[in-house]
Amino acid sequence: MYKFKNSEIRVLEFIRNHSLVSRAQIASKIQVSKPMVSEAVQKLVELGVVKEMKKGKSSSKGGKKPVLLSFNPKYRYVVGIDIGGTKVKAILTDLNGELLLAKNFSSKNISSKDDFYDLIKGIIESFSSEQNQLLGIGIGVPGTVDSRSGFVSYMPAFGLKNISLKDDLEEMTKLPIFVGNDVNLNALGEMWKGAARGYRNVLMISLGTGTGSGIIINGYLYEGSKGMAGEIGYSVTDWSKEKVHDLPFGRLERWFSGYSFEKMLERYSPGTKVKEFFELSDSDADLHRILDEACEHLALAISNALCLLDPQIVVIGGGIGCNQYEKIVQKIVPILEEVTPKEILEHLSFKKAALGDLGVALGAVYMVQKNTFII
Repeated sequence: MYKFKNSEIRVLEFIRNHSLVSRAQIASKIQVSKPMVSEAVQKLVELGVVKEMKKGKSSSKGGKKPVLLSFNPKYRYVVGIDIGGTKVKAILTDLNGELLLAKNFSSKNISSKDDFYDLIKGIIESFSSEQNQLLGIGIGVPGTVDSRSGFVSYMPAFGLKNISLKDDLEEMTKLPIFVGNDVNLNALGEMWKGAARGYRNVLMISLGTGTGSGIIINGYLYEGSKGMAGEIGYSVTDWSKEKVHDLPFGRLERWFSGYSFEKMLERYSPGTKVKEFFELSDSDADLHRILDEACEHLALAISNALCLLDPQIVVIGGGIGCNQYEKIVQKIVPILEEVTPKEILEHLSFKKAALGDLGVALGAVYMVQKNTFII
């Protein structure tokens, strides 16, 4: 791919953020000489990343009408892949995140590293007709991952550990590969195109089979020193009961997760599904107690995160989080008000994730551009 000069990067960045602008406007705003702007624009137009769209209005002194410039989002395409424990969502978008194609795959039969690699390689190959126009592939995985190296430490859903996913896939596909934790990418997706658009400090809580979080600080994803920040599922909310812990997930997930709900339902209400659990909790005393206790522990973990991070917004997503958003928020907010300083809560917003099952894949698309292009 062409390596842009610094002047071209500055010009392109301005055009992308301000559609239909003239060369003179660009020179004035970014304080670069008109000849340098003209040279940069000429190259960007030749590459196809910028288009000359139409003529603007003449100045009050008359003269030729300026040609207006616009970013071309179809200059390159991006594939975003969301790998879940039972299914995979893969999308193709342009550089504005406009969905061009979406595909679904099953991940139920993964039992080894080879199975996992065969699945992802097959997904990427399914987009082979667009390969020459691809900026890169972004992949969200349900586990601990260092996004800088693309090394996956652990994926509990598949029992896989210590995988050099980025390096291995780049060797197999000869394409730029970027890997991130699925909840982190969900947070990026919601900030770019969803419920957190316009916010710079975001706490994303994902409630599904497991419980996780993504953290955005000043507009940037915070991943910690090894890419493992946001593992809220490992929060301790009652050490007196959590000293003995034999689940494959974290201690908070013992109380609140689809996995733990399924285990508790086997004991209290055999045959009841998790979705039915939330519905029946209004009338069944045992299920009502279980849900209240689960939401209390979730609220305490969120309160701890709020006190540490002071976000502007909490976005709640995941299968359980989206489907049971109103019931969960109704239960956790009174507890948050009881244990969290008022000055932290008074300007805080809660929103349901807006992107649904596209959130992680769109976040993966955003990650690719953030690492390779101007966004």
